[in-house]
Amino acid sequence: MNNFINFLNYFSCKKFNFVESIDLNIVFNNKKKKYFNFFLNLFYSINEKKNFLFLSNNNNIIENFYFGNLYFNKFLKNEIYFQQIYSDKENFFLLEKNNLNKKFSKKKFFINNYNDKINELKKKFFKIIINKNNFINLKIGNTNFSKNMIEKNFNYVINNIKKIFFQNNINIEKIYINTTMSKSFLIK
Repeated sequence: MNNFINFLNYFSCKKFNFVESIDLNIVFNNKKKKYFNFFLNLFYSINEKKNFLFLSNNNNIIENFYFGNLYFNKFLKNEIYFQQIYSDKENFFLLEKNNLNKKFSKKKFFINNYNDKINELKKKFFKIIINKNNFINLKIGNTNFSKNMIEKNFNYVINNIKKIFFQNNINIEKIYINTTMSKSFLIK
């Protein structure tokens, strides 16, 4: 666990150029070749503390979700930063007009139902698949998280995976933690 503390210290001292995810990589030994799936529910969504803009004619803010073209103008003036911008059919011209249609492509960020996308971004549970690869990679947060948030998600995930693995006679061999662009820290 000493390397987990080293990771938290590294994380708190480093300045990130963009919001990177925090990933856990778990290598395990599944001797009895039991294959199954299970779900875990995090304390904090991996998108928590990220800002998202939904282009619309009505201006509103709900938590870290911004609605309205007023915030898009602030984004263009570098007054506010958004990790992702989503648009409906009616407002996509704003992205095209400002040459942002390649970065926020029509295919990926063009949506009809904002509520469905917000629910997806707020989602705190994820599916873990135990298969013949003997490897799990999962996101437990992002670089906007506080140390406490990372620690809570990390401990929750590790404790639950250990319980499930113990019940199924699966041994954890190695656990690594890293951000998208950083070196990996060996935890176990």
